[in-house]
Amino acid sequence: MTASAANALLAAPDLAQTLGGIAFWAAFLASHVILFAVTLVSVSKAKLSPRCRKRWIWLVVLAPGIGIILWYASGRPAVRNGA
Repeated sequence: MTASAANALLAAPDLAQTLGGIAFWAAFLASHVILFAVTLVSVSKAKLSPRCRKRWIWLVVLAPGIGIILWYASGRPAVRNGA
């Protein structure tokens, strides 16, 4: 067996693993972007004072992971007030 044939046999599993990793991270990024957009729309439509709305938007934009978690963990004011 030549060196190029041996490299070709070793490259196939590595390629599958690499493509799987790329697909995983692409799906993870896409879901995070969608969740970020949905959260911003939810904040903008909530019945909040303009000052409070600005604070929530800044929190979600500047610290997306924490901001998104806090927005949904806080019970979203529109849902909590029965709107």
